[in-house]
Amino acid sequence: MEENRKPAVASIFYPDDTINLKRMINQFLSNVPAESTDFFKKNAFDNIFSIIVPHAGYIYSGQVAAYSYSLLKQKEYDTVVLIGPSHFAYFEGFALPFYKSFETPLGRIDLEQDLLNLLVKKSNSFFDFINTAHVKEHSLEVQLPFLQTILTNDFKIVPILMGEQSYKNAKEAAETLFEVFKNYDKHFLFVISTDLSHYHTDEEAKVMDNELIKTLSGMDAKKLLDDSKAGKIEACGAGPAAVVLELARLFNRNRLKVLVYKNSGETSNDYERVVGYLSAAIW
Repeated sequence: MEENRKPAVASIFYPDDTINLKRMINQFLSNVPAESTDFFKKNAFDNIFSIIVPHAGYIYSGQVAAYSYSLLKQKEYDTVVLIGPSHFAYFEGFALPFYKSFETPLGRIDLEQDLLNLLVKKSNSFFDFINTAHVKEHSLEVQLPFLQTILTNDFKIVPILMGEQSYKNAKEAAETLFEVFKNYDKHFLFVISTDLSHYHTDEEAKVMDNELIKTLSGMDAKKLLDDSKAGKIEACGAGPAAVVLELARLFNRNRLKVLVYKNSGETSNDYERVVGYLSAAIW
């Protein structure tokens, strides 16, 4: 087993030094308006099952991600399961990393080895160790500094990359994860990583992304993937989102709220080729 996965996109997607990275994340968190989290503080603060967050460079999507992460202030999770799309490697099922820890400029995070091994065993290797899928992948890495900043306790992670994004795979993965976590006696959270439509005009992107938001809010995993396959919507992490929607149904966590939606044009001022981002929470 390799000891440690080094960061692949530090200095590219986010600052590679501790001071500037912490400063940037804390600025994002402080910019989140109180009213966006008041609902959860009153109604679901202790019951967040999952957050859905983007994974672009922090200057484009970090502020959007902060809306979800701000819900985790003063929270403690023993285990954080991260599920994202694979951008560089193709495989049919789900890729787990064969490392002891993941590193960021803010330090190392240990992996929950027992759960990784259990996922392989319960799924007959539908979940499997594929290190090459994780080496360059950014969709999970960019979430880690936010978690290291916002969570006050030592936590472990279960990083998962999804290959073929079919409904069959999403449903089977959800059933496996349910079997693993239904009697898990520690506090856990699912972090789902996805961007939305890519490189359309601002107007076109908003039409597609609003369609996705309606389907996501209705928690319809099959429609999400059907619409993605048909080109009605775009989300590189539609499959991981479908996994958590199916899993939420099994856990009877049946409420989802989109906290904020923006696109890259609001940062770059280029409204001809934008990328869409959202933050959402499931409880």
